[in-house]
Amino acid sequence: MLPGLRDKVAIVTGHRSGIGTAVAALLEEHGARVHGFDLPDVDLRDLCAIDAHVQRVAAREGRIDILVNNAGVTHLGNLVDTSLEAVDDVLTVNLKAPFLLMQSVIPIMLRSGGGAIVNNASDQAFIGKRDSAIYGASKAALAQLTKSAALDWGPRGIRVNCVAPGSTDTPMLRQVLSVLSARMNVQSDDVYKAAVPLGRFAEPREIAWAITFLASDAASFMTGVVMPVDGGGVAQ
Repeated sequence: MLPGLRDKVAIVTGHRSGIGTAVAALLEEHGARVHGFDLPDVDLRDLCAIDAHVQRVAAREGRIDILVNNAGVTHLGNLVDTSLEAVDDVLTVNLKAPFLLMQSVIPIMLRSGGGAIVNNASDQAFIGKRDSAIYGASKAALAQLTKSAALDWGPRGIRVNCVAPGSTDTPMLRQVLSVLSARMNVQSDDVYKAAVPLGRFAEPREIAWAITFLASDAASFMTGVVMPVDGGGVAQ
């Protein structure tokens, strides 16, 4: 069991699918009280409502100890193909919403002496990929936001870290692979798995373990980290 999670209050965005479901389950297994922010109850595109959602959790629990910014959307397209509307949508969910959640949660964490924030970026925080212009840019920006926030708030007891997953077997990945496979007439996932040194996709729980570790006291001397969990992808 990872230390320092029992009776902690956590917010996990995107908890109804994929990695978010696995994170929420693992935190609860370690004794945390998890509040999920996800559709249809919480729409992170409604930026003006984010603070109210956070304040409701704080009023109910009296504190917030952990924030996991996991929710994300993707868009397939190169720079020329990508509309401004798609840019706005991806940046709203992948960058602006995490920014505002951190902005709302940090003062609450300060009142109770600190906390842990974990952002879910992508291996595209480190590397470029084709047909992923704005998605990759949003995840690189989230990684940089992590580093800056870690420096600003570390002296006040708030750790801010980031995971950078590679291809993970989630509904989002399946949607992406379906589109890409149709474009390139690829019939098997093996083509994509072959690009991963470990030869497979991650399971959501494997990424959840990394996130939960960073949220726990086992990572008490870690902040400002952008940690690849990618089967060796960025080592190539």
